[in-house]
Amino acid sequence: MSGTSGSVGLSTTVELKGHLIDSLTLSKVIDVVQQLGGDYHLNDIRVGSLKKDISSINMTLMAPNQQVMAQLMEAITPYGAVPGDQEEPEILTCEQDGQLPKAAYSVKLPQRVHHRGEWVPVQNGGAWALILEQGQARMKPVSELRQGDVLISGTHGLQW
Repeated sequence: MSGTSGSVGLSTTVELKGHLIDSLTLSKVIDVVQQLGGDYHLNDIRVGSLKKDISSINMTLMAPNQQVMAQLMEAITPYGAVPGDQEEPEILTCEQDGQLPKAAYSVKLPQRVHHRGEWVPVQNGGAWALILEQGQARMKPVSELRQGDVLISGTHGLQW
């Protein structure tokens, strides 16, 4: 089974487990994928025969580019989707202080919130990059990146 969206540039495998049919989780995931411009193929479906049984689905997500793929992964993770592949993430090195290479994984948090008629600054808002440092992964504000920082690229090897 597959969707019918447009062109495909990237694909990745994800897995879902739980009460996927009766909770409409599968339907919600498919809706989100299509709304964000992605496509899907259901590779393997195992539906529990009793109400207490857990179902599992292995599906391939397809997206026209890395940005859409990142949006898809972020959007379906709350439904319990986890990467089906166990690939290591691609690693990049920061080449210039405060500069994020184009392919690096990053998130943008709100910088201000409107409260009681005023714009209030959000502490720790703005753009953040995912870095590896001394065997640990952490988010770091882009403005604090330093030449030589080890950055993560793409969504392979990430789990939400």
